[in-house]
Amino acid sequence: MMGCKSNSLTCLQGGKPALPLTTTTDSTATLNKLALATGGTEKSWYRCIFPFGIVSLVIGVAATCITFIINGPQMDIAKAVSVATLMFGVGLLVAAYICWRAKRERQRQRQREEPLSLEQGAL
Repeated sequence: MMGCKSNSLTCLQGGKPALPLTTTTDSTATLNKLALATGGTEKSWYRCIFPFGIVSLVIGVAATCITFIINGPQMDIAKAVSVATLMFGVGLLVAAYICWRAKRERQRQRQREEPLSLEQGAL
């Protein structure tokens, strides 16, 4: 305790790390905290990967054009990296599109089921 200069729990316990008091977590509370911290974007990550896909695609196109215009023995690795960047960008855009379509389909399905539940509640 002599070498401890902060008031943390470990220092107050004499340098011995303590076990966590609770070992179980409530998944709903954890998800609510995640939603609060991220602004609710954890369910729409396709919105996050879409800009990265666009940037990667633009960089990949530019690098591919430059490396294939310049021919030389040292450009083989650069060509491979530029094509890989191009494919990575396309892959991100395809993943964002697939996730967007799946979310849209789920929303349509919920909208179709919603009138049925309202009719059942009215009876």
